[in-house]
Amino acid sequence: MRLPTFKLNQLNNKVLSGFGVAMAGAVFLLALIPGLSSLSIVSALIYWLVCIAAWPRINERNKRQIVLLLGVGLVALFFALQTEVTIPFVHLLEGNLGIVAMLTGVSFLGLLPDNTKQQAPITGTKGVISTWASVQLLGAVINMSAVFVVGDKLQRLSQNMSSEQLAILTRALTSAGWWSPFFASVAVALSIAPNAAFHHLAMIGVPIALMACALSCWEFKRKGVTAHFVGFPISLQSLLFPVVLAVLVLIFHYYVMPDIAILAIVTLLSPVSVVTLLMLKSGPRHSRQRLRDHANFRLANMSNELSLFLAAGFLTTTVGLALKGWLGSEWSLFEHFGAFEAYLCYLAICGIALLGLHPIVGISLMSSFVPYTEVNNTLLAFVSLCSWAVGTSISPLSGINLSISGKYGVDNYQLAKYNWFYGALMSVLVAAALFVLSSIFPAS
Repeated sequence: MRLPTFKLNQLNNKVLSGFGVAMAGAVFLLALIPGLSSLSIVSALIYWLVCIAAWPRINERNKRQIVLLLGVGLVALFFALQTEVTIPFVHLLEGNLGIVAMLTGVSFLGLLPDNTKQQAPITGTKGVISTWASVQLLGAVINMSAVFVVGDKLQRLSQNMSSEQLAILTRALTSAGWWSPFFASVAVALSIAPNAAFHHLAMIGVPIALMACALSCWEFKRKGVTAHFVGFPISLQSLLFPVVLAVLVLIFHYYVMPDIAILAIVTLLSPVSVVTLLMLKSGPRHSRQRLRDHANFRLANMSNELSLFLAAGFLTTTVGLALKGWLGSEWSLFEHFGAFEAYLCYLAICGIALLGLHPIVGISLMSSFVPYTEVNNTLLAFVSLCSWAVGTSISPLSGINLSISGKYGVDNYQLAKYNWFYGALMSVLVAAALFVLSSIFPAS
């Protein structure tokens, strides 16, 4: 009789976790209302409580990283306490709150109906480009779900997917992180560099994402595998809603709510637009059931990613306080932060990713060592985008490579290894892009 009771308790814990995440996201949005900003700490506390309750369900890899982040953060806090720096204890737990709330809001996009229809596969270079475009444009909004939508259809078309098909899934999704406002990478970039201009980032990010596709086409042709590549036929119908939503976000950001951060706008519009679409297509009863299922399963299983971002936010805050207390508020790792210094940071973060740590760890440390108040924010944000996009594709322990490995039964180390040459080529492009960006936009 004890075993069923345990399972029931575990189920109740997951259900409470799901609704806790939803509540924390709702409170975060309420905190945006003038006069209610104090609610942000309530939102943060709910998120932390959910992650603490979900600790037994967090995977071992993330547990090790979270313990490392919190441990280093506590050591930094201890050193900060030895100085005269003011410690905002109430806000120590709010690091990366905006990112965590955005991840909550964006998760609702997974409820979008799959409008892709069975079509004949496209082969050759056209197949590579069609598959890339499908994953990138869908993934730019619905994130990881796009990989499985496209990947499952490729598996049916090809029986056993090739290394090139698997590589395209990874590269197309991660390269969307260079420009999509619905991606965690952009959320992180705008968090560590709040004065960065998003349209400037997109002006550089979209071309480099296109170049990433062109490089893959060139690589496959050089290896002589293009002719045998079976690709996914792009569906314009399936891209309609993501494109409309992206346009809405930009309109709200620049014209309707210019004083609200783009992360908060994404957090608001994502669930509102999806719920509206569900109501119109399926009616209130079916929509309520879909939302309840989403809370019970998707939101309840977000503790892995949410806890990692919360811990990284704590690290960033405490390390920043320690450095400020011991070295002064004007201290920075570099006297001048230009293209060369930015590239050094990029290489360091990618190196950390190769060691198995999430790029957010390196980005958090960079934001502590290079205060945004003293540097070109657009350049600082772009370093974050580049290191995230390339670092997650070449790391055997990144979320995308582990997800594809588990879903399609391939070795995650071989999957990452296949992307190392791509990563080296992209690093050359990143160096050029950083130089161009620092020249065109010398200050933010």
